Amino acid sequence: MGRTRKPAGNLREQALDTIRERILDLRYPPGSLLSENQIAEELGISRTPIREALRELAAGGLVRILPQRGVVVSEPSVQDIIEVYQLREQLECFAARLAAEHVTAADAQTLSADHAVAQAHFAAGRLQAAYEASVGLHVQIIALTRNARLVTFMNQLGDQVHRFGLMTLRHGRAPRALEEHGGIIAAILARDGAKAEALMREHLRADRDMALETVLPTCLSA
Repeated sequence: MGRTRKPAGNLREQALDTIRERILDLRYPPGSLLSENQIAEELGISRTPIREALRELAAGGLVRILPQRGVVVSEPSVQDIIEVYQLREQLECFAARLAAEHVTAADAQTLSADHAVAQAHFAAGRLQAAYEASVGLHVQIIALTRNARLVTFMNQLGDQVHRFGLMTLRHGRAPRALEEHGGIIAAILARDGAKAEALMREHLRADRDMALETVLPTCLSA
């Protein structure tokens, strides 16, 4: 019996998810040249879904398609970080204020439980797991706004948010970030929108500053 062929859309999604994951976890580091042929061989699929996935990643800013050279993993710039965090500050600070108005008892239980999971992962030295759980806090706060358009806007920033967040994680920001998350959650549960907004702003600016610290030496030496 012949092997069942996967739909082309599924292959593109497979390629997209794999390449994105490898960029975000630095298996494909910034500045590296990506080979369509090599990736296709590794995944056991044709070059067409690979090419489509790379075009989508280029639209999201994770790679750059260079004429006559190929596809290169984008190197985060100071401007990239500033622009992403400017947007995050406007959107997520507003979200924190709104979340405090909309939070229910069930939401409160989920926020507290998930934060406890993040803390437990960190205490056990599972930094990646702690980070993933912490990302969930931001997602939940956005969801608590009950604003579908806000959710859509934040999803569009998702890859860059994740990338810069991992940069700060690898430079020792995790303990302080978790502490800040606890303060934001407490303000939301107390329905203190103004405090939740202020704490979220402090949190995001500290993240931004750490991300900039990781990029600036590279920029200065270039």
